[in-house]
Amino acid sequence: MSGLTDHLLRTLAAVPPGSRILDLECGDGAVSQALAALGFDVHATMSDTETAVRAQQAVARTHPALGDRVITASPRALGYPDSFFDWVVALGSYDAIESNRLSDALAETRRVLKPGGWVIIAVRDGADISPAWLSYRMQDADFAVAEPPKRDLDDEGPVVRGIFRKVERDVIG
Repeated sequence: MSGLTDHLLRTLAAVPPGSRILDLECGDGAVSQALAALGFDVHATMSDTETAVRAQQAVARTHPALGDRVITASPRALGYPDSFFDWVVALGSYDAIESNRLSDALAETRRVLKPGGWVIIAVRDGADISPAWLSYRMQDADFAVAEPPKRDLDDEGPVVRGIFRKVERDVIG
C-alpha cells in the first residue's frame, strides 16, 4: 500500500466502526475493501462505468454485501441523500475535474456529508496545485481545515493531501 493509503487507514483507526464512508472515485476498489474490512459502512462511486463494474466485482469477492454499493456516479452528481456520510475519502477524485467545475464537485461532497462530517482529500501535485491552493479551495467551499494540507507521495507520484471538516456556515464566520 502507498504511504497515502497508510495515512488514510491510520486516520480512520480512531473512527467508530459502522461509520458511513464514501470512497469517491474508488478506482479498483482496494481502499473500499480495506475500509470494509475495518467495519465501516462503505459506499463507493466511479464516474467511468467499466471501472465501476470492475471495482464492484472486486469488492463483491471479498465483501459480497457491499458489491451493490459500488455505483457509477460523477463527483458533481452523486445521487445520495443530503447529510448521508460521516466521511468522504477523495484520493485522486478531483484530479481530472476542470478547475471551473471543481467548485461544483466540492459543493456536492459537502452536500452528502453530515454536519461535522470529514473529507480526506489528495490531489495530484502540479504547477497549479499546492498546499495553499488546496486549503483555499476547500475553505472557499465552506470546509474547515482539520489537518493542514501538505505534500505526500502515493504510488503514482506527488500529491497534496489534507483533512477538512464540514461545519455550518455561520460557525465558519
